[in-house]
Amino acid sequence: MAAKYSRRPSHLSEPLSPSIIPDLAILPHPLPAAHVPCGQLVSQTSKHNPTTLEDRDYDDIGTRWYKDVIFFNADDGRFVESFGGTHLLQKPLDKGTEAGTIEAEEQRVRLLKDEDAAIKKVWADDEAKKWIQDQDEAGFVVAHRQVANASYKRARLHDIGNGNFEVVREVGGGEDKAGKRRDSTLEVKNTDSKWDTIGVVVKKIVVQGDQVSLGEELGVSYWN
Repeated sequence: MAAKYSRRPSHLSEPLSPSIIPDLAILPHPLPAAHVPCGQLVSQTSKHNPTTLEDRDYDDIGTRWYKDVIFFNADDGRFVESFGGTHLLQKPLDKGTEAGTIEAEEQRVRLLKDEDAAIKKVWADDEAKKWIQDQDEAGFVVAHRQVANASYKRARLHDIGNGNFEVVREVGGGEDKAGKRRDSTLEVKNTDSKWDTIGVVVKKIVVQGDQVSLGEELGVSYWN
């Protein structure tokens, strides 16, 4: 789903409402906060952190407590879909997927105030411009979500009728499909960081001659 959020004039300093937080694509697995800064340039072969963006180019939104219901690949553990902090779903598990939840003490979302102006500012830097020109395809991280001291747990979906499934977080332990006991905690690699990055919005960088712009929203394959 494409990100949808309104812009505001850069001279305003009042706190932003959490209601403008965009829909962020969930990463396949949590990454340390420093690995995916907002404003990062990404491709299939490398990442580049431009030095031309400043604090005034960003907006930050924070909230206490965060919860997300996710589907993950049963074979490799990669997160594949996010449903937000709901307790009811209208979608059954796809074949080969299981359900889980992410709960955290706090979330913070950073986004660019004006993503179009930001990519032009990045393009004006010779090092960043050369990096973009050297890529077959490049993306620009225009927003990211980070969560503090997150807990990743398995969940069950109970069919309660009328196409609704209740999400129940496993506590302690449960059973796999073979009836064997298992830990309820998802096997997520420790990021060794208080803050994990779990979501992004990344836009395609479009180069036409000596002009640059942003195109369609891309997926999260850069971090697979």
